[in-house]
Amino acid sequence: MANQGTETDARALNIAMVVRAFSEKGGLELYAHRTIEGLLERGHNVTVVCEESDSNLTHRNLKVSFFERANKKDRKAVRIKHHFEAATKAVKELGPFDIIHSQHLPMQGHNVASFHNHTANRLGTVGQTWEKLLSNLKMLYSTAYKRRFEQDRILCEAKVLVFPSKVMQDDFRAVYSLDQNHRQTSYVVAYPGANFPKIEDKNAAPSESNTAQKPVTFLFVGKGFRKKGLDILFAACKILKANGTPYRLIIAGLSQKPVDGLRLQTLGITDKVEYLGFRKDMENVFAQAQVVVLPSRIEPFGMAPVQGMLEGLVPIVSAVTGVSEVLTDGHDSLILKNHLDAKELSSLMTTLIKDAELRESMSQNARKTASALTWDKTVESTLAGYRKIMF
Repeated sequence: MANQGTETDARALNIAMVVRAFSEKGGLELYAHRTIEGLLERGHNVTVVCEESDSNLTHRNLKVSFFERANKKDRKAVRIKHHFEAATKAVKELGPFDIIHSQHLPMQGHNVASFHNHTANRLGTVGQTWEKLLSNLKMLYSTAYKRRFEQDRILCEAKVLVFPSKVMQDDFRAVYSLDQNHRQTSYVVAYPGANFPKIEDKNAAPSESNTAQKPVTFLFVGKGFRKKGLDILFAACKILKANGTPYRLIIAGLSQKPVDGLRLQTLGITDKVEYLGFRKDMENVFAQAQVVVLPSRIEPFGMAPVQGMLEGLVPIVSAVTGVSEVLTDGHDSLILKNHLDAKELSSLMTTLIKDAELRESMSQNARKTASALTWDKTVESTLAGYRKIMF
């Protein structure tokens, strides 16, 4: 990351970056890690306050301090309360700081908060009817849900609120009525960068050529069956098979369980779908596909599509995902307008299956779009938020 020479860079800030795990593994963790790297490269002093760390990052301006670990055997609600109290105490003892920045970790005393998950009741607005009902019941009766909702409310008291997408920003603004106490300038959208660490796996299967794959192969990456929209994707696959449309679907991040096999059998798509399990060699996985599909109900951003775009995959994503905001429908992607509509999804998939020329054109455009998403921009957006406090 190159120093951009901004006004904030002229003064070295003392920043407390509060995150549960200081790591490059996982979406939130990688986002925070890349932000910290950029701040250090610009001459700022960063104290990472965390519960655990597996980062190898070293820098003369970097300190790593730990707060008391939560008991993993405790209920989620108890762990949320512990993190709130332990992180708040640790930062207070380590301070003072110019900036106290929470990466969606419950705490008090912060002046910047980055949000990486939607509000607790998000399914209550974007889910199917029964999902909305269940989500509303959890908000009424689940201690963990109620505590998470309250902790997010406290995080929203920060002077500057950072979101990975506008859809996330709008969710929090509506649920917590943020505009009553915040100016528009309090909000910062800092999209993630698209360049990811490459992890070599000596046991990885050899990569396969995109052009050699027939029929067209679709890739789904993630763990959530309903939140990520895998149920809708399976329904779309059933429609494709019924229409006699050739295709293949591979799933990375999940291992097939008996219930998954039963689902595939019930839908009649067992011969079309392959579970790859957890994979470190994503370059090899991407090489097996031409299209990456993310029909999520809940998706603050969606890093898998942009990672695949760097490898030339064409993304199909739902309109409620954050990543859809940096894409152009029909140019570098296809946008699923109704994330609960399997027929619409199957139609988009069919378009890419039948039109190889369009698929190739979108592939080239997808590479260009992903290449323009950099962590430098993420850091600069974050610093813009800091300036609203410091100047």
